[in-house]
Amino acid sequence: MKRHALHVAAILSLTSLSLAGAPMAHAGTVTVEVTNITTAGEMHLAIYDDSDVFENDTGDKGGAAKGIIDGAIEAVGTGTATYRFTLPDGTYAIGIFVDANYNNEMDKNFFGIPKEQYGFSNNAKGSFGPPSFQDASFTVSGDLTLRIDL
Repeated sequence: MKRHALHVAAILSLTSLSLAGAPMAHAGTVTVEVTNITTAGEMHLAIYDDSDVFENDTGDKGGAAKGIIDGAIEAVGTGTATYRFTLPDGTYAIGIFVDANYNNEMDKNFFGIPKEQYGFSNNAKGSFGPPSFQDASFTVSGDLTLRIDL
């Protein structure tokens, strides 16, 4: 009996040592508060983990795509909408637009200026397109709340 207890203790010690050396994936809950929604429509919120995809997305097509790790597409009213995502530790950027006419794209005028509400993480602004990934990026290393004003 005593010998069995020592054997179990040895196995548990070895298991603990091997787990201590194994990389542990961490994740955080990211709460995104989208404020100042002035027109009801369909919220398109994309969380990017790829800078090239983020910087070249013009909102021509909503939905999932390579380089988008998570997101939401759902009807919203005016005011504020809150979303929660569980993301692995890393660096991300968020792009949002409210599709007021439900055509699955961000409408623009003749000059390419958006006619529908949009925004980015860090409330970053771009000129002649989306902001840089660097300007809009944030790091997840635990729970985090972001506020994006449209």
